[in-house]
Order: sequence, then C-alpha cells, then structure tokens
Amino acid sequence: MTELTLEQLSSLQRTLLDIVRKYPGRFSRSGLAKMLVGAKSWQDREYPEYGRFSDRGRKEITWQIDSLVQQSYLRLDGRNRLAPTLSPKEFDVDV
Repeated sequence: MTELTLEQLSSLQRTLLDIVRKYPGRFSRSGLAKMLVGAKSWQDREYPEYGRFSDRGRKEITWQIDSLVQQSYLRLDGRNRLAPTLSPKEFDVDV
C-alpha cells in the first residue's frame, strides 16, 4: 500500500482523522462506521457526526479506517478503540 501524505488524503479520510482526534478511544472500527452512516443499530445518536456519510456504505467507511490504521495515521488502543497517532498540531483538519 502506498503511503499518502496528509495533503493527499481524501476529504473522507481527513474527516475520519478529525473525528478520532475529537473522540479518542470512543469508537471501535465498526462502531465509527455505524455512527457515520447513521445505522439504526447505533445506540447513541447524540453525536453531531451521526449519519454524516449516510450516502456511503459501512464497508467503504471501514475500509478507509483500516487504510488509515495501516498507514499509521490511526491506531487501535488496548481496548481495540481508535486513537490518533499524530498530535493535533501535526494534522489540522476540519470536519
């Protein structure tokens, strides 16, 4: 897999980075995908990002998350929750 610079990341990938930075350790890979596509099985709809990518599939979102983990932009913590690997100053993205 070719590693991309921050400038080369898609807007979806940059949004994923920003959400994980905003809520470190809150989401599993599948949980974040469910929340972003607005899955009915997602319990907490209080997140402003809920359903933001309702036009996309969970598999696509999960694939993008996995890509960011493989490229070391994101990591999984000890509970298999997503966390940023870069400090907030290293990537300045807007949701």
